[in-house]
Amino acid sequence: MPTLRDVAEDAGVSMMTVSNVINARTARVSEETRVRILASIEKLGYRPQRSARGLRMQREYAIGLTIVRPDRRFLDDPYLTEVAAGMSNGLTDAGYGLMINGVPDIEGLRTIVAHASNVDAQAVIASGPRPLREEIYRMLEKLHQPLAIIQDDMPGLSDTCSFLQDDADGARMLTEALIAAGAHRIVFAAPDHVWPAVERREAGVRAAARRRARVTRIKCNEADFQVSIADISAAFDRNGVPDAVVGANDQIGIAAIHAARQRGLAVPKDLMVTGFNAFPFRQFSDPLITSVGSPAYAIGEAAARGLLSRIGTDRFATARQVLPVTLAVGATVRPH
Repeated sequence: MPTLRDVAEDAGVSMMTVSNVINARTARVSEETRVRILASIEKLGYRPQRSARGLRMQREYAIGLTIVRPDRRFLDDPYLTEVAAGMSNGLTDAGYGLMINGVPDIEGLRTIVAHASNVDAQAVIASGPRPLREEIYRMLEKLHQPLAIIQDDMPGLSDTCSFLQDDADGARMLTEALIAAGAHRIVFAAPDHVWPAVERREAGVRAAARRRARVTRIKCNEADFQVSIADISAAFDRNGVPDAVVGANDQIGIAAIHAARQRGLAVPKDLMVTGFNAFPFRQFSDPLITSVGSPAYAIGEAAARGLLSRIGTDRFATARQVLPVTLAVGATVRPH
């Protein structure tokens, strides 16, 4: 196993400097030196020694949850909050804690990797294009700790389990309802940042609409509700008003309702709209948006159970758990 000295020699610094970076005492360490040390840690596969208590018990009684998302307000997304709550409560009942970290990019993840010995297992929710997500999962795999991948599939990794919901089936249910109500031109409104769940939802819409309706895609800035409305309105200006808008989530779907109202269009008479997730704030939409109920809290609980079982038995019971979704009927799709 590589040692602190090995890392120091590889990075060309003192062992004290390496120790300072590992323990987040970086006030006197330049950014260039910190990045070089983290790169050496990753290259060598170094992991800090556990505490004396940890050596005796072989447990830290903590799980790490890392959320890779560019927005620093990473917990303002209701889906992420629900998953984190489910995980935290599931772990607390077993005497474990949840250590949540948000990082904007792969460089931020390197810092988390350097402190990975503080937990017994890892969970991750990653955004971004698939090659970037694969790089993230590979980096965490190198920790040789159990890894729960939430809301994504990445075959070929060792000691991992994916926990996700059936987004494609939810998208299918929405699309079938829209087509049955007469939709021939459907717009899929996606956030401007890539999420694996949104990829599955769009694929589900396109598969269900094949040879029956034309699907086009637009992007929205979901971080700003007013900008989302403007983005959707601009798409209407460019391409005309479609028969239906499928929001990748309820926030975007509700923005589409507002964009329609600003044009004097009635929902669902002139434009049908759906969302996704059906979290409680959906009740504030007018009319009530038709959506899909996401078991985000239950996914967090399932990930907690899966990791605890893996810690106790040295293997995951399954490589993949998919939770079902339900159609949440509202008043934004015309009856048929």
